[in-house]
Amino acid sequence: MASSGGGGGGGGAAGGNSLASIGLSAYATMLSAEGTATADEYQAAKLENAAKYGELKAVQTGGQMARSLNNTLGNIEAVRAAAHADPNSPTGAAILDDQEGIGTEQRLTTVNSILAQANQDKSDAAYYKSAADHALFAGEISAAAGIAKGIAGLGH
Repeated sequence: MASSGGGGGGGGAAGGNSLASIGLSAYATMLSAEGTATADEYQAAKLENAAKYGELKAVQTGGQMARSLNNTLGNIEAVRAAAHADPNSPTGAAILDDQEGIGTEQRLTTVNSILAQANQDKSDAAYYKSAADHALFAGEISAAAGIAKGIAGLGH
């Protein structure tokens, strides 16, 4: 009888160790998922900040380029006035229109490029937020599956 009780106690201890192992494995799985989610959330926050700064940069760049264009057009008018050119001449108007078109196109191209990057940063941030949610969910599923598999293995 002593050996039967000792065997039962050993089996209980082994079973306890197995349950502890199952629990620790599930906990480790959850910690890993939380770590992945935290890293993804951090990356999302960085990208959201980059998008905000990108939008600000686009506004500032657009304003600076508009001022620069106005200075260029003013310089052209000043040079033409110094040369005693008729301010109403079709040639003068064509030169100003041409320079204004070039400057406007450059400004729009630059600003749109900056905004496109900011929009990409926003999209990437949304992806990382979604990835963080999925990492947590996958961790929960994996931990639950590990527990179920471990419990099923205890019965054998």
